[in-house]
Amino acid sequence: MYALFGKTVIIYFFLLVAVRLMGKRQLGDLELSEFVVTIMLSELAVLPLANKSVSLLHAIGHILILILLEALVSYVSLKNRNIKKLVGGVPSILINKGQIDKKEMAKLRFGLDELMSQLRQKNIYDISDVEYAILEENGQMSVIPKINARGVTLEDMGINKKEKGMAHILIADGEVSEFNLRLTGHSYKWLKGQLKKEKCKIKDVFLMTIDDSENVQIIK
Repeated sequence: MYALFGKTVIIYFFLLVAVRLMGKRQLGDLELSEFVVTIMLSELAVLPLANKSVSLLHAIGHILILILLEALVSYVSLKNRNIKKLVGGVPSILINKGQIDKKEMAKLRFGLDELMSQLRQKNIYDISDVEYAILEENGQMSVIPKINARGVTLEDMGINKKEKGMAHILIADGEVSEFNLRLTGHSYKWLKGQLKKEKCKIKDVFLMTIDDSENVQIIK
């Protein structure tokens, strides 16, 4: 009885430390690799409690291996966008400039009912009010309403301001996003020209974005 109690306490506090090492994400914000590790951690933690033949050190050893593996995958994903895409996926644009992308929805097996449900959770009840709807890597949806559906607008206040739209990431940590480059209708040659104006190379750029009004921002 006392041995079981001791194992439970040790496993409990060890898991608290292990999960803290994975970061401070909420369950809904976990990436695929983190979600898989979380499930495996729960299974490994129960083993020494449910099966007396499994030693506590044996379970802790496997938990440590999982945490180290997750740390390694996270680090490599941070440095290599191709691995990041493979492990965590990429955002999917379901509504682009007010138009529903039927092919993308079919590819993701994402139905209209689910789309409308997600929009209602963002306090949007008419799909025609949506400029962009983006399904992020963690399954959460980001929604950018059209400018006339954002409550009190600048137009209502008599201020004329051009719609900037969404900022698209062209370069992140020295890696070019070919997808966003095509999405914004620009070529690699154009990108090089923009960087030439700033007297920098792709590898020197931490973040480069462009919005729908063609405003370019470069952070070195």
